[in-house]
Amino acid sequence: MTAHPNKDSFFTARDKKNGDSVGQSNPLSLWSFFDQVYCISLRNRADRRLEAGKQFARVGLADRVEYVLVDKEHDDPQKGIYESHLLCMQKGIAAAARRILIFEDDVVFAANTLKFQKKLAKILKFLREDKSWDILFLGCMVSKSRKLRGFPICQVQYRSLTHGYVITEDFARVIVQEHPWHNKAYDDFLRDLHSERMFTAYPSIAFQSNSPSDNDAYLWLDRMRRCFGGLTGLQKFDEWYHRYSWWLIGGHIFLLGLLMFLWASP
Repeated sequence: MTAHPNKDSFFTARDKKNGDSVGQSNPLSLWSFFDQVYCISLRNRADRRLEAGKQFARVGLADRVEYVLVDKEHDDPQKGIYESHLLCMQKGIAAAARRILIFEDDVVFAANTLKFQKKLAKILKFLREDKSWDILFLGCMVSKSRKLRGFPICQVQYRSLTHGYVITEDFARVIVQEHPWHNKAYDDFLRDLHSERMFTAYPSIAFQSNSPSDNDAYLWLDRMRRCFGGLTGLQKFDEWYHRYSWWLIGGHIFLLGLLMFLWASP
């Protein structure tokens, strides 16, 4: 078993430099909302579990996480990824967990831990009070989004990334029982559900790190992503774009109108 950093390191030197202070609330009490917490990791990637352990320790989660070790599916990496997520759901269901929190071992949490803690508390308020959700991502890429009033959350049309999310027991049962592997990547499967019961933290509080991908089928895509700041950078850009998309569209329309006016002027 991989050794974890001391849970007292919930507030890092960077947080203290940013003006954060210890003692606002117990971070462990925030995570108690989730009945089971799993992190998917390839059996031979102890290095990733070490890095993930540091991230979990930063946010007070190190003592809650169970690493789900899987072997790499060399013939079909997408099948391996899909079934590893279903394995976490199966374990959660077997443990009678109502809310199952699933991570991948390349997760990175937002840098400012105090802000993370405050956002998480508001997200948990929504999860407790609202029954309209099946999945809430701690960060993902989306096709469309609608901001919820009073919460750091968006209702989304999901597109990709599954490095950190909570799923209800009922929806986990539906996926496990009705949607076994059927030659479709896990991201694509979730996207094609076109569910209105998917939400994400907004702004994101968890990102997929820029560590090299273990998915052999997409190594070329992984290299291309790195040219644009990696998945962390692309996730932040996606979030920025959806935040300001109407301004961008309006600006383009204004510029086009201005050019047409100048062209038509004598």
